Amino acid sequence: MARKMSIDDLEDQLLCPICLEVFKEPLMLQCGHSYCKSCVVSLSEELDRQFLCPVCRQTVDCSASPPNVTLARVIEALQSRGEAEATPESCPTHHNPLSLFCEADQEVICGLCGTIGNHRQHKITPISTAYCRMKEELSVLLTDVHRYKRNLDEHFSKLINNKSRIANEADVFKWVIRKEFQELHRFIDEEKATFLESIEGKASQLITSIESQVKQTSEALQRLKEMQSSLEMLSNESQLDFVRVTPPLSPVSRLPFLSRSELPSLHPGDGIFSPVSFKPCFHQDDIKMTVWKRLHRRVLPGTDL
Repeated sequence: MARKMSIDDLEDQLLCPICLEVFKEPLMLQCGHSYCKSCVVSLSEELDRQFLCPVCRQTVDCSASPPNVTLARVIEALQSRGEAEATPESCPTHHNPLSLFCEADQEVICGLCGTIGNHRQHKITPISTAYCRMKEELSVLLTDVHRYKRNLDEHFSKLINNKSRIANEADVFKWVIRKEFQELHRFIDEEKATFLESIEGKASQLITSIESQVKQTSEALQRLKEMQSSLEMLSNESQLDFVRVTPPLSPVSRLPFLSRSELPSLHPGDGIFSPVSFKPCFHQDDIKMTVWKRLHRRVLPGTDL
């Protein structure tokens, strides 16, 4: 059973061997091979009318080459099926369709550019072949890009997750640090309260003692003031009244309102002042070390410094 040929496969069989495009005004040479009329004319002018068939290399007379009417009709029928397709670009030099690709210059050219033009003797491939190869290369590159993008997306996701994890762990550690320092502050506040309580107790004891002495001294001072006032009044009396109050055989010490035996009690400590110094039960330079040792025992019980 004959294989059914597609339109594209059929068009591949209707290509001019010179320009590699679908025949335009095809001419049949004496050897039986067909070419585009424009390709035969251009090539014969380049070769000074000595035309060799590019396929079989036979010398032929171009002027005796009739049009290949049957081939032209077949091509016309095929072209009528593709009227909706856009007109292909043409070579600016030879005005033939751009159907080839010069591998050396990386340019799209027509068939005559590769045969008689600036691209002869260069490696030439059909544009469809170059297109397929470039599409494959693009597909490979696109696959690599997709793979690289996928890897980069995974890396980006891991970075974001790592960032979130570090932020969460940092929040936990900050909470732990605040809690531990709150505990340490509580310990220190308790130690501070202990020291202040000790200072206040010692100072209160001394102040109470001094206040007792102040009270006794104040009472003695008041009695002395009263004694002084009485004596001054007595000293202002007349001789008769003074003697009457104070008989000759009775010294001043026998006055009814005052006796010398009372004077020492008016001067506690024989009138000698002994200052009292405030001396707590610890030295201020030892506060830090004492607190540190106590904290060490509370934070790490069972360990000795």
